[in-house]
Amino acid sequence: MQFLKNPLNFIKKANRSFNLFLEHSDKIFKFLNDYDKNQEKVDKFLGEYNTNYAECKNYFFNGDEHLFKMRNTDEFFKMCFFNNIQLLSYSPSENRIYLKTEDGIVLVTNNRFYTIKEIFARNGYSVPVLYQFKDFIVFDVGMNRGYSALKFANFDSCKAVYGFEIDNDTYNFALENFNLNPTISRKINPYNFGLSDEEGEVDIYSLPGSDGLTTTRIEFTDINGEWKSGKKEMKIKKAKVKSAGSFLSGIIQNENINSKIVLKIDTEGAEDKIIDDLIREGVLDKVDLIMGEIHLDTFDLNSKLVGFKEISKVYHTKNIYSFCYVREELYNELPLSKFS
Repeated sequence: MQFLKNPLNFIKKANRSFNLFLEHSDKIFKFLNDYDKNQEKVDKFLGEYNTNYAECKNYFFNGDEHLFKMRNTDEFFKMCFFNNIQLLSYSPSENRIYLKTEDGIVLVTNNRFYTIKEIFARNGYSVPVLYQFKDFIVFDVGMNRGYSALKFANFDSCKAVYGFEIDNDTYNFALENFNLNPTISRKINPYNFGLSDEEGEVDIYSLPGSDGLTTTRIEFTDINGEWKSGKKEMKIKKAKVKSAGSFLSGIIQNENINSKIVLKIDTEGAEDKIIDDLIREGVLDKVDLIMGEIHLDTFDLNSKLVGFKEISKVYHTKNIYSFCYVREELYNELPLSKFS
């Protein structure tokens, strides 16, 4: 080793290092002592935080957290706590959870609460242009359990919601949510069939308890994470579909709709067929705002939405993204401050 070749030089360096240590020893020991004291404070804070968090959860779940059949009760608690969502009641044997939002909307769900989190906690579909419309109607294509329909209907400026749900069980789930909110659900017109590019009967693929994943496209079951893990439990049944273009055109004409028209579309893979049919029938020309999710990224949405301006497009996976487009004449960008 190097210091054995010149031991005197090594001793000199060691002495300098030791003297330097002695010179700053008070500061070093003070730092170590302060570190220990601060660590004790941090440990105390974390202990109190965890205790308070556990107490809050215990009050929220009324001491029955262990009865909830969800994989992540922490996520459920945070969703409700940070959004002032009240837990009204829970029936473990029926797996039925009743909630009340800050706006007074009462909701029923099972242990899969993802859609509630997306719409009411993450404020999905609350785009700025909705607040600029004097009045509007909504075509809710892929109504699911009715959560988004209720949120739209709760706008004073919303005159009507026309909701389409292809799965009969999910449709009945939506009706139950509507019955819990009789005042605003008077605006909602539910239909128990899907929309597509033709009229007929199709196969739909579903997972028990996960109705937000029901699809008419078998290829979607190969790209979604929940589908991949639960595909062995897949159920297949028949359902009715109608031409999106002709049916929505009939509503616009028969109801003499002059309000702004909002199209929300989330059909787990059938979006391309629906949009193409709306274009063919000239219905998309009457839409002012379109938003939702695309689940099979097999087409160029920008090229189809001629006359629209992109508000947002966010990819969640390689093939799935959420989007929002508004009519170009309604797009109203404010200047960006560069000096604030």
